[in-house]
Amino acid sequence: MNTLTYVENAQTSEFYPTPCELAKKMLEDVDWRYIRTILEPSAGKGDILREIARVEKNLYNSLDVDCIELDPNLRQILKYNFSAEREQKMRDQLQGPDRRTKYDRGTELETFFRDGIHVIHDDFLTFNSYKRYDLIVMNPPFSTGDKHLLKALEVQRYGGSIVCILNAETIKNPWSATRKELKRQLAKYGAKIQYVNGAFSHAERQTDVEIAIVRVHIDAPHEDSSIWDKLVQAEKYEDFSVEDVTDLEVSDYIKAAIARFNMEVKAGLEIIRQYRALQPYITSRFEENAPGILKLSMRAGRHHDDVTVNSYITGIRFKYWKALLANPKFIGKLTSKLQDEYRTQIDRLKDYDFTEFNIQTLVAEMNAKVKSGIEDEIEVMFDRLTAEHTWYPECSKNRHYYNGWKTNAAHKIGKKVIIPTSGIFSSWSGLPDAYRARDVLEDIEKILNYFDGHMTREVDLWRQLQTHFAAGITQKIECRFFDATFYKKGTVHLTFTCPDLIERFNIHAAQHRGWLPPSYGKKSYTEMDTEEKTVVDSFQGEAAYNKVLTRAAYFLAPVVGSNVMLLEG
Repeated sequence: MNTLTYVENAQTSEFYPTPCELAKKMLEDVDWRYIRTILEPSAGKGDILREIARVEKNLYNSLDVDCIELDPNLRQILKYNFSAEREQKMRDQLQGPDRRTKYDRGTELETFFRDGIHVIHDDFLTFNSYKRYDLIVMNPPFSTGDKHLLKALEVQRYGGSIVCILNAETIKNPWSATRKELKRQLAKYGAKIQYVNGAFSHAERQTDVEIAIVRVHIDAPHEDSSIWDKLVQAEKYEDFSVEDVTDLEVSDYIKAAIARFNMEVKAGLEIIRQYRALQPYITSRFEENAPGILKLSMRAGRHHDDVTVNSYITGIRFKYWKALLANPKFIGKLTSKLQDEYRTQIDRLKDYDFTEFNIQTLVAEMNAKVKSGIEDEIEVMFDRLTAEHTWYPECSKNRHYYNGWKTNAAHKIGKKVIIPTSGIFSSWSGLPDAYRARDVLEDIEKILNYFDGHMTREVDLWRQLQTHFAAGITQKIECRFFDATFYKKGTVHLTFTCPDLIERFNIHAAQHRGWLPPSYGKKSYTEMDTEEKTVVDSFQGEAAYNKVLTRAAYFLAPVVGSNVMLLEG
């Protein structure tokens, strides 16, 4: 059909084709990242569709477009103008010498959809479908615009967006029951309404009526699961968030996590059972043993594999073991090195059910690991605070020498240390990064806490850094065991506020390395011989040594003990 005759053949006097500029205005706020399926329920001859097609050419994926049009003549025009077959024919013609040839009243090839359109119904008000649409865009008849928009809201009740042109009076003058209901629904969904004058003043069919562009987005509703609800009742399960454990002790968190793990496993197994039971009825052909249309699959990396009972259970195990090993209350006492070591073992743990027995077995293993590895961690930290950075000019005074037992290389931690840092201050903004600063300091705090046994008051390192940095403060930040000052030149200065704790650290390191006489802590100062007294004098002096003897239970106690247990009981 010649498209020039559409007005004469249209069966309604309310057919007002959407001007190009108005169609562009309708689509200007659409977020095309989330649009794949579109319905145009008053398609006319396709003016809005042409604008959508121009958008599609810049999209990675092609759009799935359905149309509805009451007028049979216009339906024929739609089918002809937007058919995939016609597009291919035009592509073939464009292979000729003049690639700029225009067709059909100036419409270029690029305004057509890659996959064509589907004219699926005649009267939108009688339309019913199970299909879901990401976007409904429409210019319905002005006299029944309220009914058409209400119908669109009903179609999108499962979630989606609507852009609709209405006569402004439909919104401004809600005299009828239908208009009043539309006003209520638009308020319910927080619709955005934009009034436009003269939108049709220079259109193919002109009118001076003021129009309203109505934009509505409906969020997908929360879906309830009968399977989950039945399990909740049967198991008397109380839901909780695995990620939010602020108010739960570790043991309570583990019990709650185990309960949720069991619920998820049972729910998934029931879904698998239901899927297998329905497979004979949902098939691709009406033949015995025909393959199913639906496929139950499970994500495995970037791929999706057919789900089995065992693969599903393994996936759930992996999820819960990963969450447990990310829980700061569970692994917070481990140094970052040990935390990383255990996080790499999730592939091993996924072969074990998430049960109290297996968790306690892991805890025992981790405690043993902490106990056997704590001396190594202490040694590494002692060197970090004394000898490791002495090559750096500003850090050369970190190492405080004294005359050790049978050696001249003995040294200890002083009241202040300087540690080189990198990347804490942004190169472009000059602002400090609390994450990087925490990474530098948190292991120092953990090692000192091994000696302290949680006796010093808690100071939230992360909150202190974040709060001070946000206020532009980088000097004398009070932490649990020291004050920290960060400098843009690339160092952090730590001034220790726990002299007895540092003394205990020094004594432990010195004894472990044989820098103190074997009689240290076993003899009084007056009982020592000259050589022993010389070492003690160089290390700390008689008064400090007598203090150690007086508080031997503190200064000379072994570090490895209940104070490093991850989970007691």
